[in-house]
Amino acid sequence: MNVQISNVVYKNIVGTSATKEAINLACSASFPCQGIQLQNVSLSYGNNEAQSLCKNAKGLGITSVKPPLVC
Repeated sequence: MNVQISNVVYKNIVGTSATKEAINLACSASFPCQGIQLQNVSLSYGNNEAQSLCKNAKGLGITSVKPPLVC
Protein backbone atom coordinates (compact mmCIF):
# COMPACT_ATOMS: atom_id res chain seq x y z
CA MET A 1 0.00 0.00 0.00
CA ASN A 2 1.32 3.45 -0.93
CA VAL A 3 0.45 6.65 0.88
CA GLN A 4 1.00 10.12 -0.54
CA ILE A 5 1.84 12.92 1.88
CA SER A 6 0.51 16.33 0.86
CA ASN A 7 -0.34 19.75 2.25
CA VAL A 8 1.66 19.57 5.50
CA VAL A 9 3.12 22.65 7.23
CA TYR A 10 6.17 22.56 9.54
CA LYS A 11 6.17 25.96 11.24
CA ASN A 12 8.14 27.73 13.99
CA ILE A 13 10.43 24.81 14.87
CA VAL A 14 13.67 25.52 16.77
CA GLY A 15 15.92 22.88 18.25
CA THR A 16 18.96 20.65 18.21
CA SER A 17 19.14 17.48 16.16
CA ALA A 18 20.53 14.23 17.57
CA THR A 19 22.03 13.49 14.15
CA LYS A 20 23.88 15.58 11.56
CA GLU A 21 20.95 15.16 9.16
CA ALA A 22 18.43 17.41 10.90
CA ILE A 23 15.83 17.49 8.10
CA ASN A 24 15.00 14.41 6.03
CA LEU A 25 12.16 14.59 3.53
CA ALA A 26 12.37 11.16 1.89
CA CYS A 27 9.22 10.48 -0.09
CA SER A 28 8.12 7.76 -2.49
CA ALA A 29 9.17 8.00 -6.17
CA SER A 30 5.72 6.69 -7.18
CA PHE A 31 3.84 9.07 -4.90
CA PRO A 32 6.08 12.09 -4.18
CA CYS A 33 5.27 14.44 -1.32
CA GLN A 34 3.46 17.55 -2.53
CA GLY A 35 2.51 20.89 -1.02
CA ILE A 36 4.93 20.60 1.90
CA GLN A 37 5.73 23.93 3.59
CA LEU A 38 8.59 24.74 5.94
CA GLN A 39 8.32 28.11 7.67
CA ASN A 40 10.70 29.52 10.27
CA VAL A 41 12.61 26.29 10.97
CA SER A 42 16.01 26.48 12.69
CA LEU A 43 17.81 23.27 13.61
CA SER A 44 21.41 22.78 14.68
CA TYR A 45 23.65 19.80 15.38
CA GLY A 46 25.79 20.51 18.43
CA ASN A 47 28.62 22.86 17.49
CA ASN A 48 28.50 21.70 13.87
CA GLU A 49 26.35 22.72 10.95
CA ALA A 50 23.33 20.49 10.43
CA GLN A 51 22.41 19.08 7.01
CA SER A 52 19.19 18.36 5.16
CA LEU A 53 18.05 15.71 2.68
CA CYS A 54 15.23 15.99 0.20
CA LYS A 55 14.13 13.12 -2.05
CA ASN A 56 10.97 13.00 -4.17
CA ALA A 57 9.39 16.07 -2.57
CA LYS A 58 7.71 18.50 -4.96
CA GLY A 59 5.95 21.82 -4.53
CA LEU A 60 7.75 22.88 -1.37
CA GLY A 61 7.19 26.26 0.23
CA ILE A 62 10.29 27.30 2.13
CA THR A 63 10.66 30.41 4.31
CA SER A 64 13.63 30.90 6.65
CA VAL A 65 14.87 27.31 6.97
CA LYS A 66 18.17 26.28 8.55
CA PRO A 67 19.80 24.06 7.46
CA PRO A 68 18.89 25.06 3.90
CA LEU A 69 16.74 22.53 2.08
CA VAL A 70 17.68 21.85 -1.54
CA CYS A 71 15.09 19.89 -3.50
